[in-house]
Amino acid sequence: MSISKYSLIDVPSGEGVHTKVAGAKGEKYVYKYTHYFRNAEGKPRNRAILLGKIDVKTGQMEPNSNYYELFKVAPGMPDTAVWDYGYSYLALKCCHDMGLTACLNEVFGGQAMDIIASAAYIVPEGSSMDAIDDWLERTLVPGYFKSLDSQSISRLF
Repeated sequence: MSISKYSLIDVPSGEGVHTKVAGAKGEKYVYKYTHYFRNAEGKPRNRAILLGKIDVKTGQMEPNSNYYELFKVAPGMPDTAVWDYGYSYLALKCCHDMGLTACLNEVFGGQAMDIIASAAYIVPEGSSMDAIDDWLERTLVPGYFKSLDSQSISRLF
């Protein structure tokens, strides 16, 4: 899952924002150049980060967490009729009451809430982290708007 499932937005415009077709399906992706340089042969090169994917039906962008971090925008909430809240509330309350949140923030910084959200997922779902992206899509974790998928979980652990 990406945060993009929460909302589609207009493709951002501005300096360094561009689209690229990639993959076997020929899907369009939106990138933003972050660094310009010349290689050893003197040819101009750049580095870019992925901001999201273009939705074929609407032509709008499905933003990922890079978009929200780069443009300092809070993600919209997904269109969900009923939110699961119990386990995430319990995990957050226990962490706050025991002082674990402060400890995790001090040691892990920005990854502290990733760890707490992962723990809140493990309690009801078991030890496999395969479907954490789907769980986060239907679960309200107060103050946590980031997406976790199997790749980000692997980096975390």
